[in-house]
Amino acid sequence: MDTGVAGLIARGQPDSLLVVNYHRIWPSGSATTLFDDGVFGPDQDEFLRQMQWLRATTTVLDESGLLELAGKGGGRRGEIYSAVTFDDAYSDCFQLAKPVLEQVGIRALFFVPIDMIDSRQLGWWDIAAFLLKSSSRSEIAVGRAVLKLGASLESSLKHVLNLFKLRPAEETGGLLEELSWTCDVPLPSKDLQSAELMTWEQLRRLKAGGHGIGSHTFSHLVLATLPCERQRHEIVASRGELAARIGGDVLSFAYPVGGLKHFNNQSVELVREAGYEQAFTFNTGIARIPVTERYQIPRESAHSFDVLRAKILMPGLMGLREKRAV
Repeated sequence: MDTGVAGLIARGQPDSLLVVNYHRIWPSGSATTLFDDGVFGPDQDEFLRQMQWLRATTTVLDESGLLELAGKGGGRRGEIYSAVTFDDAYSDCFQLAKPVLEQVGIRALFFVPIDMIDSRQLGWWDIAAFLLKSSSRSEIAVGRAVLKLGASLESSLKHVLNLFKLRPAEETGGLLEELSWTCDVPLPSKDLQSAELMTWEQLRRLKAGGHGIGSHTFSHLVLATLPCERQRHEIVASRGELAARIGGDVLSFAYPVGGLKHFNNQSVELVREAGYEQAFTFNTGIARIPVTERYQIPRESAHSFDVLRAKILMPGLMGLREKRAV
């Protein structure tokens, strides 16, 4: 299926919705972390430029605007709509992204994995990255695979993360502890992990500032790796729990990891049953308008932002005008 902008144009349908997803923002001039580099997007300066571009070139929607667009089944002819979302409630989203969003006048949508905020513990991807990065060993054994570290760390980490993404969750429940032993590295302290995450008070402040807060399940386990009843808890129960934490209704949901292999028809049906009004995938393209499936709205990674910008603003091809600043 062609989900790119060029495909939309070829079919004579320039109307589209670009939902750009971020996880983390680097401080300007800094690009080092003890945890997973792969979840970082641009630094703060580049993020500002990206938000200014979205504001100038597209009609940027907040959560209520997204809901209205999906509910009406379409928008203005020839319009390019956009929205900005963040997954996993990292602290730099509050410290670095929030001031930029306020400066530019964009209200984003933040998806929260409840257990991470309650326990002050990072997700499996960050812990795995920490262990592999901190190990002094040149290689480690994970199951039947021998993984090299050092220069091969990136591909070895990808192998480990794919175990969490694709294997049944019951098979990976003790994998982090196993990695800790294999790498000869203790798990990161709770204080070290806590500093990377937003607090409930910060999330409530985002909501008070007009940003949307959505569910990203309790545990951020990959839904397709879970049996039905566990999925139900992660999807259905998390809505009411999150609403109680932030003091308001929760209308939006994002599938953890979010690729087409990472949730299933059962997941989508449970999202409907839970009463969410929209749900988002990840790295799955650009939505055509009208949005035909509001429980599988595609999002694009911030890592591909420059490619998206080039496609959307191809001179003479897209026929887009630059919006006047409001």
